Amino acid sequence: MKRLIIIAALSAPVAGLATTFDIVDTGQAEVFQIEVAQDELAECEATLRELRQKPVVTDGGLALPSFMRDDDLPRSVCVVGA
Repeated sequence: MKRLIIIAALSAPVAGLATTFDIVDTGQAEVFQIEVAQDELAECEATLRELRQKPVVTDGGLALPSFMRDDDLPRSVCVVGA
C-alpha cells in the first residue's frame, strides 16, 4: 500500500506538468533557416542530422522528458543563400 501511495505521489506532478504544456500549445514550432553557400549545403545538413541525434537537455544539463522533445522545440533547416 505504501508503494502505491508513493507511486501516485510521484506521478501526479508529472501528469500535471504534461497537462500544463498541452494547454500552452501555440501551434507549430518556429522554423529557423540557416543560409549557406551552395557548396556548404551538404555539410550543413549533415551537421543538423548529427545534432538531432544528440539528447535534448536543459541549460542545466538535465535531459528533457520525451513528451517535451519534439513539438516544443524550434526546427532548423539549411537553405542556399541568395
